[in-house]
Amino acid sequence: MSLTTDLPKFRPDLVGEDPGDECYIDLTPDDPQPRTRMIFCWCPPASEKKLPGFWLGKHLVTQAQWQALMGGNPSIFKESEQQPVDSVSYEDAEAFAKRSQGKKGLLPPGFELWLPTEAQWEHACLAGRSGVDFGIGSGRALNSQMANFDGRHPDGKDSNSFEWLYRKETLPVGCFPPNAWGLHDMHGQLWEWCADWYDKDRVSRVLRGGSWFHDGFDCRAGYRSRFDPRSRGRNIGLRVSPSSIQSRNKK
Repeated sequence: MSLTTDLPKFRPDLVGEDPGDECYIDLTPDDPQPRTRMIFCWCPPASEKKLPGFWLGKHLVTQAQWQALMGGNPSIFKESEQQPVDSVSYEDAEAFAKRSQGKKGLLPPGFELWLPTEAQWEHACLAGRSGVDFGIGSGRALNSQMANFDGRHPDGKDSNSFEWLYRKETLPVGCFPPNAWGLHDMHGQLWEWCADWYDKDRVSRVLRGGSWFHDGFDCRAGYRSRFDPRSRGRNIGLRVSPSSIQSRNKK
């Protein structure tokens, strides 16, 4: 697995060799700095789901990263610029993608930072596991030592299901252990927009992962939530993938 201190830069032909391999882009290519470096982890193909391999953000998009690209910060929780950006609508995510495509030197032509599909998100969350509800720990239980959610309401039936803290806010990204593919905060912290519509009526967009505000059950990998694409909330953020193929899911 590539080390965070010595990563290859993202380019169109860059394909991971092992699950969790890492690459990066810097959102300020003219003035590279650690706080604006966006790291991606390789999620290998899933042949049974006919899902090609893809890169996905190691963390939720942070406030520092959002500001570097968008020039503002909509977040409610602002104790640290390394907290994930919150209060972001699906339409805000579209604007983020458009801005990434237009910024010279950020990504190759035709690429943008877009949201994962629902299938990609769940595949990445479980990191290749099957028959479990969580991509961390035993896979069968969740407590708030493992993720940021309302720890008064854990989920699961094994010894890891016990009541603990309810923090009532987001924390800086990377505070909790990653899954086997190096991805942090796939459970809890903030709901994550996916590229898909929730249903055929195209009224709501899909959200996955739960949040600091929700119970452990809502943080299950298979749990689907929905929201109006124009709406924002202090429990909603985003994680992105450098992609040339996701745009067809926007409309």
